[in-house]
Amino acid sequence: MGAQGPRAEQAVTSQPQRKQASAQARLGAGTVVGAGCWLLTVAYFIVQPVVAAAWEPPYDVTVNTISDLGITRCGDFRQFDGTVIYACSPRHQLLNAVFVVVGVLTAAGAVLTRDLWPRRRLTTVGVAFVLLAGVGSILVGLAPADVNLAVHGAGALLQAPGAAGPLLLGVAAWSVRPGIAAFSLVCGVVGSAACLLFFSRSDLGLGLGVMEHLAFDPLTVWTTALGAVLLGRLLTARRHLRRAGTGGAADCCFSG
Repeated sequence: MGAQGPRAEQAVTSQPQRKQASAQARLGAGTVVGAGCWLLTVAYFIVQPVVAAAWEPPYDVTVNTISDLGITRCGDFRQFDGTVIYACSPRHQLLNAVFVVVGVLTAAGAVLTRDLWPRRRLTTVGVAFVLLAGVGSILVGLAPADVNLAVHGAGALLQAPGAAGPLLLGVAAWSVRPGIAAFSLVCGVVGSAACLLFFSRSDLGLGLGVMEHLAFDPLTVWTTALGAVLLGRLLTARRHLRRAGTGGAADCCFSG
């Protein structure tokens, strides 16, 4: 009986130690970098209007697609639905570079923040979808529509699962982080519904250009906003963890 005492005491004391080790793992440098990567995807929204402003005649958001901003030469171009439009984007190199950079940041953020979400199969699928969207953005930037339409189109199609990624992660996190989950669900529903409409060439009178933005932009809104929230919480929780054991870990993580 006496031999069992130390073992029992060790088991009791090891539980908080395990919790602290788990919290430290979730609050590691990788998750902080991942949140920072997502925050930096805001570059897409900063650069896009700068590129559009150089157009002459002016870029028309209701008619022109996002891809038109990356076309490398001036002239008439056939779009995916067969319509012919005139495009001339003097700053195309800037946008194509941002496509690649934001794709890398989106994919890296998805991988590095994985441990902050609940350990569920739905989470794995959601993270994979966001990762695919990042890969798609890289393809779009490396292969402008007038250079390689097939590769460019494949990259654009990968934005469809990317739009559904926040929706799945919102469902997965609902029981532990309802506020963030609700925001994720809104972004996912808007993006997924607009993707269905855009790829079916239905614009609801808004113009296909506007519908494309509604389809693809919610993911970047989500990564930017969530990156800011996560980065703030992670840095705060890391300071608390250093000062008071596991204190603050529950305030940053979605794991459940």
